[in-house]
Amino acid sequence: MRFIGPHVSIKDSIALAVGRAAALSATGFALFTKNQRVWSAPPLKAEEAAAFRKAMDSNGYASRAVLPHAGYLINPATPDEDLRRKSLSLFLDEAGRTADLGLDTLNIHPGAYREGSMEDGVKRAAAMIDEVLAAIPGIRIAIENTSGAGTILGSSFEELDMLLSEIRHSSRAGFTLDTAHLYGAGYDVKGDPDGVLDSFFSRFGKDRLFGMHLNDSKVPLASRKDRHESLGHGLIGYEPIAQIAGREETQGIPLILETPDESLWKDEIRMLMEA
Repeated sequence: MRFIGPHVSIKDSIALAVGRAAALSATGFALFTKNQRVWSAPPLKAEEAAAFRKAMDSNGYASRAVLPHAGYLINPATPDEDLRRKSLSLFLDEAGRTADLGLDTLNIHPGAYREGSMEDGVKRAAAMIDEVLAAIPGIRIAIENTSGAGTILGSSFEELDMLLSEIRHSSRAGFTLDTAHLYGAGYDVKGDPDGVLDSFFSRFGKDRLFGMHLNDSKVPLASRKDRHESLGHGLIGYEPIAQIAGREETQGIPLILETPDESLWKDEIRMLMEA
């Protein structure tokens, strides 16, 4: 089964996100569990969580088809103690919300180490992920690869491997691969999409791939920038992304569109389902 869909809005009610995905004929989707741009929000009410779970059931979505995305303020790799404290608190809150919604995987960016060594940043990020995994049983953490701007972690498979090796609860840790981030980091998903994925699977195995973000790119290969484009409108092109979506290893995991033109989402879903 292909679980394909966009990152949908939770405006007015988190339960409404499910209907928004269904209206696009999406077979999977992503969402934030709260406003992603604030440090705190009112607790998720039991009736809100129940309404979300009911909407999931009535629209035929299994939890494995949905990939919540943690807020952008969280920085697991930070050397700043105040920012670390706030990041951990928010990370724990969002992982708890994920569990309350009946979902089992939370996508997180590994963060930026800002100063000092990359290795120290890896250890800090792994320690925070471990704290969340220990505190919220049953939740899995999907670490998203990055394009590698500045001191942001996770742009290479080597760095992702270093991070995974530092996580004690690693049986519940894996990855989300973003095609635009791969391209920005220097992995040629345009010219050799199968080779890029084969390299990942040879290092980690297919069970470590918890989801994918399928995005075209506005910026060139190895630019170290993260600029998403609609499928077929960027420098990667539609065919390589469809080739990735059609692989056996990407079946049964959320394949999420974070493409900028919402008016194209329905067509993008349809094309990828037919690929």
